[in-house]
Amino acid sequence: MLTSTGRIWEADSTQKAIGWGSRTDEMRSGTGVAESPRGVWIHPPRYGEYAILELSPFPEIRLPFKPGQEWDWELSVGSYWSNPAWAVWQGQMQVKTHYKSVGQQRVATPLGKLECQQVTAVARCSAGQATLSLLFHPQYGFVELDYVNIDGGRLRFQLLSVGVVNEFDATTYFGKQ
Repeated sequence: MLTSTGRIWEADSTQKAIGWGSRTDEMRSGTGVAESPRGVWIHPPRYGEYAILELSPFPEIRLPFKPGQEWDWELSVGSYWSNPAWAVWQGQMQVKTHYKSVGQQRVATPLGKLECQQVTAVARCSAGQATLSLLFHPQYGFVELDYVNIDGGRLRFQLLSVGVVNEFDATTYFGKQ
């Protein structure tokens, strides 16, 4: 489950705070999302078994969407992200990612058939390379994130539902009604 708090992320004031977890009462990782008229960029989950995604392309869409558009992004990743299961390094490792807007694709989802924008990305570093194929819908955001990581393993995230969970307890502030 991906949950937006609606608040600014403490680690980076340009991003909104989000949490990843299996339930809203069990958020396992806090991170951020940047949204602007120029696009949307999100940190993938990076806790536990998902730490490998630090070396994979981060989901990004550039707006206005133009098929064939290409762009690059670079990230310096500290050795505290290393793991003997997939890569070990000392100090900082540069991860260079190249993105390409492929075009529109109509896909069947749990939300119905959606016209999505497709982007592919390849991240390269001294430990290897990882890829991401993503589908983005203007109303729902990232509908699918399909990764092939540096260890050859595949991770796929799909949007299954959307909604608003109001966790505001009015009795805390106004007493029992």
